[in-house]
Amino acid sequence: MPHKIRYSILVACLAGAPALASAQTLARVNDADATLNCAGIASEQKSMDELVAAGDPNAPGVGKAVAGSAANVGGQVVGATAAQASGLFGGLGGLVGKVAGVVAQQQVEEKLAPDAAAQQRAAAAGERRSFLGKLASAKDCRPDDPDSAGKMLSAEEFRALAEGPAAGELKPFTAATVRTALSEPLLPLDSTGFLEGQLNTSGKRFYISEFRVLFEVSGEVSASTRAGYMPGTNYGGTRSKIKYHVANVDIAALQALTDKAWDELQERLAADGVHLEAAAAFTAENGAVYATTEAASTATAPVYVEQDLGHTTRKYLVLAPTGMKLHARGFAGMGTGDMGKRVEWSKNGLDGIAIGVAVNIASLETSGSGSSILHRDGASTAAGEQMTLSAPPGAVVANGHVNSGSVHAPKALAVSGNFARFREVGGYDTQKDAAVRALQVVGNLAGVAANKSKTVEMEVDLDGPNTSRMALTALATFNQAISEQFKAGQNAKGG
Repeated sequence: MPHKIRYSILVACLAGAPALASAQTLARVNDADATLNCAGIASEQKSMDELVAAGDPNAPGVGKAVAGSAANVGGQVVGATAAQASGLFGGLGGLVGKVAGVVAQQQVEEKLAPDAAAQQRAAAAGERRSFLGKLASAKDCRPDDPDSAGKMLSAEEFRALAEGPAAGELKPFTAATVRTALSEPLLPLDSTGFLEGQLNTSGKRFYISEFRVLFEVSGEVSASTRAGYMPGTNYGGTRSKIKYHVANVDIAALQALTDKAWDELQERLAADGVHLEAAAAFTAENGAVYATTEAASTATAPVYVEQDLGHTTRKYLVLAPTGMKLHARGFAGMGTGDMGKRVEWSKNGLDGIAIGVAVNIASLETSGSGSSILHRDGASTAAGEQMTLSAPPGAVVANGHVNSGSVHAPKALAVSGNFARFREVGGYDTQKDAAVRALQVVGNLAGVAANKSKTVEMEVDLDGPNTSRMALTALATFNQAISEQFKAGQNAKGG
């Protein structure tokens, strides 16, 4: 069953770790979850984090975390001894003190490693933590407003969150599964508050110059803490990173989704009474402020774009309806275009509208960066399935070429449901590297806390039926929201 994966590198003591009497069954979803507000979800998440930490032998809460603290204590003992002696180790007494610190570290590490029951419960807590994260996203809970009740979910929306893909192996995401989903009825989601801004197309002739759809196919999330030093002790730096990518990207399937979304948007605009000019005829007659010269992805020539927000990076495959070219973009976006045409179009009431949207597959969490003195629990990252709609990187969802305004998506819109499995396929952990561990012991002998780093590499398996259904629902929701913007802009002044 898909679940969010959380990795932490901790350098704190065991004070907050919960006691585990048994590995009793922990349900992924409880009946009472439907009534949880944002504060209740946050409280449940904290409890699950503690259980995950208590059962992870590699990083969180116990075992290695206590060992890191013990090493720092050893440094304090040696610091007092070294002050009374000379040389690197401060004489025999200093050396004995340092070795005692390392022995204490090894003993704590051996005695406090989690048992099988704790590890089993941690796995169940991880799955519940993943569900709670998606529930918080669906209810629009925000860290800066923990007391918010959040959005009320319908029984159908909660059911979609609670249910995962069909039992057994995930079905491949292919063009065939998309075609099957196309025959099923789709109900757009409530998109209230998703888009902001306005399109002023009243009394104008205009065309849609591009319909650009980005599908997330890989990314990474990172966090770190800097080594910190205090009188008598110090705390080592920590780094945590998760890299993920879709195992088998079927461009033909994504193309089918894009073509369907474009057809559906044109039908919806026509039904809403929005009059569009045919792009080819319009540009043949009037030229273009922004020419469309760039090819989108094909099966043999994929096109990618990245969004780097510091601690998180997402990589997208760029799609457009079959046969449609896209605008060229550089570090300044689409640039200024043809200024002469811009003036001419402004006088004659002509315009073009570029449209774009991104479909994300991952929910990413990071503890950010800071000093180990202030963040003694170390660096923490998490990645798991969560489909959302957002604006393309560095762009808006709709933008007029001349003076028709723009529409933004200030926050992502969550699409409830389970559609993917994140699986660990590789990585690197300093605490499992014998050579690094040996160097850390030498550092501990000198009274220096160890730096710790962990990178996890993951593959994402998409479930064909659910991915197709949810992506089509997401794009239909976007089309409905942007069509409403067009309709409002066309009628803004009685046009």
